[in-house]
Amino acid sequence: MPEEELWNTFFQPASWLRKMGVTPSIRTLVDVGCGYGTFLIPATQIIHGTAVGIDIDDQMIERCREKASGFNLTNLELIGGEVSDVKTASSLQGYQGTVDYVALFNMLHCEEPMELLAFAYRQLEENGRLGVMHWKYEDTPRGPSMEIRPKPESILDWAQRSGFTLQGKVDLKPFHYGFIFQKS
Repeated sequence: MPEEELWNTFFQPASWLRKMGVTPSIRTLVDVGCGYGTFLIPATQIIHGTAVGIDIDDQMIERCREKASGFNLTNLELIGGEVSDVKTASSLQGYQGTVDYVALFNMLHCEEPMELLAFAYRQLEENGRLGVMHWKYEDTPRGPSMEIRPKPESILDWAQRSGFTLQGKVDLKPFHYGFIFQKS
């Protein structure tokens, strides 16, 4: 992760969350790879329910916790761990099947994108939505290398094979795009 100040210059979190279908009616939102809380903290201010942030990096969880403390949030839960980890899964057990939005923002360049999509599918209630945001498949000032950066067509294929139906595509200028999927 680049330094937070640089990282924040690439996004317009509150505006982009709304474009990605994050609304006050969301009861439980899970942000996988919440990092600095770039999208997680603004999501807590939009939704009326609980926002759950997960990150594999304990330092990111701690930074997010510190940052969130300045907002006096009562609807935020942070979980350190990998989504395939038993401990993380047990921390989320109370939410499984009741989540109405999972955010996979800048995450599907990982080694096992289908594993993340399967995790999202398990967490979501019937007709729940999955938001996928990623760096465009072109030269950008940051983002994963082109060798591992997924093409939009790949993300569409992976999501469909995981049981999701495309609901919409969002242009998040200048360097990102988003897809909104629904659990079928």
